[in-house]
Amino acid sequence: MNKSFVEDSRAEAQRFFEANPDIELIELLIPDVNGVFRGKRISKQKFLKSFHEGINMPGSVCLVDITGDNPEGTGLLWSSGDQDNIAKPIPGTLHAVPYGELPLAQVMMSLYNLDGTRFFADPRNVLQGVVDRLAADGFYPTVALELEFYLADQNEQTAAPLPPAPLGGGIASDGVQVYGLQQIEDFEKVLHDAVAELNRQGIPADTIVAEAGPGQFEINLGHVNDPMQAADHAMQLKRVVKGISWDHGVTATFMAKPYSDQAGNGLHVHVSLRDKEGKNVLSPKGDEDVSDLLLNAIGGLQASMFESMAIFAPNPNSYRRFQNKAYAPMSPNWGLNNRTVALRIPAGGPEAARIEHRVSGADANPYLVLACVLAGMHYGMKNKLDPGDPIVGNGYEQHGGRVVPRSMISALDHFVEGKIVREYLGERFVEVFDICRRSEYDEFFSEVTPLEYRWYLDAV
Repeated sequence: MNKSFVEDSRAEAQRFFEANPDIELIELLIPDVNGVFRGKRISKQKFLKSFHEGINMPGSVCLVDITGDNPEGTGLLWSSGDQDNIAKPIPGTLHAVPYGELPLAQVMMSLYNLDGTRFFADPRNVLQGVVDRLAADGFYPTVALELEFYLADQNEQTAAPLPPAPLGGGIASDGVQVYGLQQIEDFEKVLHDAVAELNRQGIPADTIVAEAGPGQFEINLGHVNDPMQAADHAMQLKRVVKGISWDHGVTATFMAKPYSDQAGNGLHVHVSLRDKEGKNVLSPKGDEDVSDLLLNAIGGLQASMFESMAIFAPNPNSYRRFQNKAYAPMSPNWGLNNRTVALRIPAGGPEAARIEHRVSGADANPYLVLACVLAGMHYGMKNKLDPGDPIVGNGYEQHGGRVVPRSMISALDHFVEGKIVREYLGERFVEVFDICRRSEYDEFFSEVTPLEYRWYLDAV
């Protein structure tokens, strides 16, 4: 960071504290590979010094499993002495926390090596590396993310979620009311407070939709011309929705499949590409329905999908989403205005030509999801890949025998053996991500489930 940039950022922070004199503590937010914020709380004085000096933070904080445990083998824990890196605040991300009892602020951070270079395992840096590759070839992504989540009862008697009763009183629904307005009204205090807070932070949340499950909703984020900012917005959406929900007496989950008999939570990615003049390079020309460049990008996403599944579906529960006719695509197919395919070209005019990537779960890390999506698009355009004919009709029944990996281990095998994702995300990142995920898999399957007792205890 140059000196004037640092001074401007520090001045921005000082103005914030002048407007919020009661705030004395700041939460530092660093995303780990799971898409979970890690960090610590520091004083206002120490934070203001961080623009020049940074804040010491161990790099191992990025490489933990979902339980927060550091697995052996990453080279960032015992063998390295769990060394510190330098965390620096990201301008424009300092905001007051709108929930809880203490007056707090929060700010997002990026991790750097001691020599000032980007720390390889920070998911923000992984995404930035892919964005830089596209920029080198004159491509600049415009991105919007859509996240689904469930509201559930604040029930401490059972680990399984229960659909929540309407906030104004009444009986919890267990039915499906897709695009139902009454469902939005039942929980409008949560939903509208969440959107208002996101907008206050400068995050373009603009649409609320009741989804397919009881208490399931989607808040859409507007298109932005910075993929890093789009992922930042998704992380903050999850944090805001969870915090405000709890204050209103319900809980929110972005778990991929919280109910075995209901729809899962997805993360849909809309991407178009601009040139230096700001024109959409994916727009069709003349009589084209779809431009050659857009077809090539789809071809690249098909080619990289299997080896990206470990990112799109990062834990064992993630794979429960992939069921026939459950709006979780089963195959790397594509189509026009067709929600049964993995890679959808939405309806709209030529200037709005884009890809909707429908594979990821809401439990995935948005930085890494975007990194894989943009990597696949770039690879396809660079190698002029042909995606074949679009799917017409039910995409679940037209997969040609190509079905995405249906288990975490299968996906990890594709991930480490693949060449595309390894090239774009980096050799070392692929290795340590794989270690983290396999460690979590081993821990997950060390516990015998109630279903196994019901099926096998007496029968075998």
